[in-house]
Amino acid sequence: MRDRVKYINQPLVLQFSRLLEVAFLSLLLSACGSTEAPVPTSSSVNAGEINDLAIANAVYFDERTPDDFYHEELQDDAFYSISNVKNVDLLPIVNRGGLPAYELVSDDYVEAMGWSEQAAGYDVTYKQLVDNNETMLYQQFTRVDPASPEFIQLHRVIKASVLDRTGVDDYYKGRITIADMTAAQVKLILEYLWTFTYDNNTGNAVLLSDTTETDDEFIHIMQQARLHMSYTESCDTIEVYDIRYTVEKASGFIWKNEVLTSVISAKRSGDRIEICH
Repeated sequence: MRDRVKYINQPLVLQFSRLLEVAFLSLLLSACGSTEAPVPTSSSVNAGEINDLAIANAVYFDERTPDDFYHEELQDDAFYSISNVKNVDLLPIVNRGGLPAYELVSDDYVEAMGWSEQAAGYDVTYKQLVDNNETMLYQQFTRVDPASPEFIQLHRVIKASVLDRTGVDDYYKGRITIADMTAAQVKLILEYLWTFTYDNNTGNAVLLSDTTETDDEFIHIMQQARLHMSYTESCDTIEVYDIRYTVEKASGFIWKNEVLTSVISAKRSGDRIEICH
C-alpha cells in the first residue's frame, strides 16, 4: 500500500529510485569486516529488542514504521496523493516563493471546502470534487480527474478544534487545541504529522513511537534510523536518533528536539545485510 500513496507536503523519493538503488547495492562486493546474517523473516522491529541488525533491516527494506504506528486505510486498486491544504496553496505558484508555509485549520465545512476548491484551481490539472468526509482530525475532500479516475487526490483541512499549525519551524510544531487531550490523541497527531515529513521516505525508519504522561506534559519519543549511502564498496552509515516531542498540557504547545544516540556501519548485498566492524 505504501507505494500507492504519496504524501505531498514534502518531497518523496520515487519508487523507481528505490528499485535502482536496490539493483546497485546488489552489485557491491563485501569489502569490510562484518557479521553477516540472513534477513529476518519478520518485517517488524520489536521495541526493546532493537539490535543493529534489526535496525539495518528496517532502513534497507523500507519497514518505515512499527505495527502500532498511524497508517491509512485506502483501497488497493487506486493511487493516492494526500495533502493538508496550506496557506500557500491558495496562491498562484509564482507567488509562493519565500513565504512561510503552514497547514490551514478550520472546523467550518464550507470554509474548508472553499479552500480545497481554491487549491484545486491552482493545480496543474484541475480535479473535480467527488466526495467528502471527516475524521476526528480533519475534513477530507476527494478529487479526481475523470480522464484518470484511478488517480485520487485527497485534500484535507485539519480541524481547528484539534490543532493549530501557525508559525511552525524546526523546533515549534504547533499547538494541540483539544481541551482535555490524552496520550493516545497526542500519539495519533504526532504520527499523522510525521507522515507528511521528508522522514517518511526510503532510507528512514521509525523503530518505536511511544507517549508518556506527567503532571504537566506529554512526552512522545520516536526512535528513528536514517540511512546514509556510501555508493561505493565501503559500508553505509545508519544514524539512530531519539526524536523527543514535548506537549505542554496547559498551552498545548508542541516542541521538538532530536539527539543522535548511535551510529551503525552496515551494508546490503542482495537479500543479505552485514553489520560492519
